[in-house]
Amino acid sequence: MKKFLILSAFLVLILASNANSQSMTTVSYSMGLATGDLGEYASTFSGRGFTLDYRKMVQPNIGVGFYGGWNVFYDERPFDSYTVDNRTVSGKQYRYVNSAPMMIAADYYLKPGEDFNPYVGLGVGTIYTERATDMGIYRFTEDAWSFAFTPQVGFLYSLNRYAGISVSAKYNMGLAAGDFDKGQSYLSFNIGYVFMGN
Repeated sequence: MKKFLILSAFLVLILASNANSQSMTTVSYSMGLATGDLGEYASTFSGRGFTLDYRKMVQPNIGVGFYGGWNVFYDERPFDSYTVDNRTVSGKQYRYVNSAPMMIAADYYLKPGEDFNPYVGLGVGTIYTERATDMGIYRFTEDAWSFAFTPQVGFLYSLNRYAGISVSAKYNMGLAAGDFDKGQSYLSFNIGYVFMGN
């Protein structure tokens, strides 16, 4: 997580230096639902997350930039016997997942210049995923940096020329890597405030 925080601080500095160009910076509250192998590990809906998106408009309907975020998932499993790393341990499980995507991203806006502006986009980069399982005094952890894709859909609603509201759905798909022999993916729902630069 330390690397992610350092990268986030660096990206904020870039945003400040580009504040006078035509751009959009979106800070969003993010809710998540794990899918696939990650969903089998932590199946509960999560309300803990945030995203940061920056787009510089290279055409009236095309924005390029980056996307970063952090989602936390949590699940409880009943008292039982579980096999972890060729060991069988009995107890109640508490499962935690931290997922942090960092990607280059581009969006295509369907109605540039209008107050209600739907868009589709794609991010390509990496996701850091950490899974931790607590059982009594024991903690078992797995983690990986994996190559990832994030298709997204959403809309931007302009409040005025300087601000707007964004609603989006992103599907974060991390490929198998590190401690994970299957991909780690989740769907996020994001509601954000948009700062618009000139």
